[in-house]
Amino acid sequence: MAATKKTPKTAEQIAANEKRLATMRANLEKLEKRAHEILFKGPENMTQWDRFELLQLLSINLHKTGKIEGIFSIDSTAACEFCMKMREAAQDNILIICGSCYAAADEYKEASWRRHKLNAAILSTVLFSEAELSALAIGPLCRINEDGDTPNSTYARNIFRVARSHPAVHFGYWYKNSPAIERGLIMEGYTSRASLPNNIRFIHSSLLIGFAAPALWFDDAIFTVYPDHKTTAAAIAAGAHECNGRKCGGKDCHYNCYLMRRREAAPLQIAEYLRCSADRRARIMEAYQARKARIAA
Repeated sequence: MAATKKTPKTAEQIAANEKRLATMRANLEKLEKRAHEILFKGPENMTQWDRFELLQLLSINLHKTGKIEGIFSIDSTAACEFCMKMREAAQDNILIICGSCYAAADEYKEASWRRHKLNAAILSTVLFSEAELSALAIGPLCRINEDGDTPNSTYARNIFRVARSHPAVHFGYWYKNSPAIERGLIMEGYTSRASLPNNIRFIHSSLLIGFAAPALWFDDAIFTVYPDHKTTAAAIAAGAHECNGRKCGGKDCHYNCYLMRRREAAPLQIAEYLRCSADRRARIMEAYQARKARIAA
């Protein structure tokens, strides 16, 4: 089938789009300015109204299309210090998955990029109470960090408090920054697997392509991206659940990460095939094979 040619935009359409973008940017600048004015005070100097206003500035998404259609998300930013350090490290190690970060490549989605940066700034600076967070409109499934990662333990503690204040909502918490998660858990009084909040499932996203991260005591699943179809198939044959782009939680999803049973033994392994250019895949495969050989030696 021949590709459909896009109709060139008219001058009127271009002008209307530029006007829309200008309005969006002006509104975002107002939000950012107000948030930074409040954050500059420091949490100890904020009034109750300041704290309420910051929560009103949070962006909580209900996804209407895509893999997580029908699911809410509270997102951080790929511009946080942790993500930026990992992308810098990926320049020297192509196996670090952060070098293939779609969220960083999507900076052209200006509105969501800037709103998610605001989310990270607010939730990583101010520790809110459960009573304050209970007013957030979320449910029934909510993904944490569809974009970005956990900047620090304050952010993690706020998410745990969101979960406690919304006991009927099931949360899937994707993360790579394990020290921030663990510190947050301990500071909130969670020190054993039995004590973990029952409505959160922790999905540990492996840092290296093709190599599953070591399981931590709070992990419910290990999510690993594999470099080609052969390595992905091998992981699935070894017992990993296949995540291949089906709608999360839908009838075509083999395993619902938000509602999975908390396992007492090893966490569930989840495998996904890396989507990238042929040239990048070849370089990743070369690095993957070299690391496999070093491990085997």
